[in-house]
Amino acid sequence: MSDYYAQAVSREDLRQLAYVIRREFGYLDVWMIPVDRLLDQMCEAFEDFSYEIVPDDEWEDKSTHADTDILGGTIRIRESIYNRACDGQGRDRMTIAHEMAHYILSCVIGVKLYSRRGKHVECYNDPEWQAKCLAGELLIPYYKLKSCSKIPSPLRIELLCGVSSDAAEYQLKYVAGGDVS
Repeated sequence: MSDYYAQAVSREDLRQLAYVIRREFGYLDVWMIPVDRLLDQMCEAFEDFSYEIVPDDEWEDKSTHADTDILGGTIRIRESIYNRACDGQGRDRMTIAHEMAHYILSCVIGVKLYSRRGKHVECYNDPEWQAKCLAGELLIPYYKLKSCSKIPSPLRIELLCGVSSDAAEYQLKYVAGGDVS
């Protein structure tokens, strides 16, 4: 649970934002975004953005794989996570997309964060849900799924988009109305 809540952002808004990101960075026609290349493109597009690959033996919090400093505009990624993402591992690709989503939502779009102070927060106000949702929409493009004559199976989504089976099934719930068979 985050110590913060954010101004509300709907799944539809995040879906549209994912489309804009894909369009602006030249990924409308592809299923699988190369997250390492997108990191480099973000460095070129946003002058206050950077990322750092941290050797595993120097990574302090072994329970996290990456983090985003929204004040400094920097994403830090454990080296093993980055390498596996570059090798196409879905979970690690999603980890990097999730951190990019935090940066984009807070630093580019300007979604405001507020102190939670024990307040109950709906999912659309949760910055972690927002980043997870944007990452899912970015890596598993809704518009491409909907353009298929038949919604692909979760396994096909894994292969097309380079995501984990969990991510494919989760995202398909919001495309196929819960039927992921």
